[in-house]
Amino acid sequence: MEMENNLPKGWVECSIGEILTAKKGKKPASTIDEPREGYVPYILIDEMEGKQIRTYTNDPKVSIIDETEVLLVWDGSIGKCGSGLKGAIGSTLVGLKALGGIQTKFLEYTIRQQNNFIKETSTGTGLQHINKDFFEICKIPLPPLAEQHRIVAKLDALFEKIENNKQRLEKIPKLLKRFRQSVLAAAVSGKLTEEWRVVNKNSVDDLIKKVNIIREEKYKAELETAKKLKLRKPKRPSNLVIEVILNGDFSIPDEWRLITLESSASIEHYAMSSGPFGSALGTKDYKETGVKVIRGQNIQNGTFIENNFVFISEVKANELKRSSVKEGDLIVVAVGSSGQVALVPKSMTGSIMSQNCNKMTFDEFLIESKYVLMYLQNSMAISQLKDKTTDTARPFLSLTNLKSVIIPLASIEEQKEIVRRVEQLFAFADKIEARYTKAKAMLDKLPQSILAKAFRGELVAQDPNDEPASVLLERIKAEKEKLAAEKKLIRQAQGKGKKTKEYSIEEKSVKIAAEKKINYKNKKK
Repeated sequence: MEMENNLPKGWVECSIGEILTAKKGKKPASTIDEPREGYVPYILIDEMEGKQIRTYTNDPKVSIIDETEVLLVWDGSIGKCGSGLKGAIGSTLVGLKALGGIQTKFLEYTIRQQNNFIKETSTGTGLQHINKDFFEICKIPLPPLAEQHRIVAKLDALFEKIENNKQRLEKIPKLLKRFRQSVLAAAVSGKLTEEWRVVNKNSVDDLIKKVNIIREEKYKAELETAKKLKLRKPKRPSNLVIEVILNGDFSIPDEWRLITLESSASIEHYAMSSGPFGSALGTKDYKETGVKVIRGQNIQNGTFIENNFVFISEVKANELKRSSVKEGDLIVVAVGSSGQVALVPKSMTGSIMSQNCNKMTFDEFLIESKYVLMYLQNSMAISQLKDKTTDTARPFLSLTNLKSVIIPLASIEEQKEIVRRVEQLFAFADKIEARYTKAKAMLDKLPQSILAKAFRGELVAQDPNDEPASVLLERIKAEKEKLAAEKKLIRQAQGKGKKTKEYSIEEKSVKIAAEKKINYKNKKK
């Protein structure tokens, strides 16, 4: 491929303003909510991005565009562009019309290819604005008109394939979510280990008897110690005898039983507790370093997020010892994102939970903490947690209501097998998700890569018989001069006279192309 000035033969470099005219949008004086004769759709960014037209206007002072013009977001979400719309455009948009027979789609692809340049040269701190000199400083490679048509046809075909692949790819997260929920549903209903139970005969009733004996012996030992040392008599745990519940609406194997979440807790002190309420712990107690405080934001979708911690002093932590946690404890968010659950990792042992959390330490002889975690992320458990969440100023899941949540109880051996199988299936889903994330990242980058290739002249073949772009540029220049002359005549007919150094966005690119460096003032609005 022959190159001239690093461009394919027949191409030229020009400013983007040289090939178009532009009109800045304006907010109409009034709008209506329904279409009516004499009114046109009012187009804002939402409508430009494909949302339904919401309002209409008949304001004669607004800028009107049609399907042949490209819409460019000038303020805010700068760089977004589209075409194919007709109506009045808002003040954050600019309508661009290609000249010289250049296709609307080619102009749109040109702008999309310049997206990084638009953002890099933008102005504004809070709200971004496209640089006011964009039409002059943005240099583009301009192919011959015939090659432009070939480029557009090729890009349309490639981008259609990309869009189809994106749509197929976007189904994967939903499929994986349904897969995980199906796995959890099968796990907590006993279907996942149905064949396992045929071979392994483990009695849940025997487990309950065994745990009751262990708990009774522990209570008696504590009672005896209290008598000898003349200490306060220990309180008999309310969950000493496991509450076995009739199956009701729950579908579980005949070998399983249903118990309350409270029954599965350890009988040690503060096995189930809430975070410190009221003035016991507030922002006034937070320090730069010290003991970490677990908040609701650390508990997300069954995972413990180890960042964004606040700290309290060791002294304060000792005061709040009943709210301390250790590895394997279950944290349930009480306030805000109520019902979110996660297990405490080893690194967080000794931390204090905040007032918007509840915690639970499990009876290791009775139940696996990971098993409970899996169950509480199942749709049946989520429904229970929602029903037990009160909603006043903010959603609130009290410790009392949490204790009454019903869970299915399998034997310890089967619980472990369930956890193993679920983790194995989830690991498989995680691998697919990782591949999806990688594929999506590659697909998201592909459009810009293709556009870059197109505007280097590498996407379609060059034809030496094509009319050079320099001839096209001369023709556009003549067209602009004609448009400028017509505007001048119209203004004179309207008695507005000649404008001096007062350039609207429509005229500025025309003027700069003819007069390389001039001083100008923005037109007052």
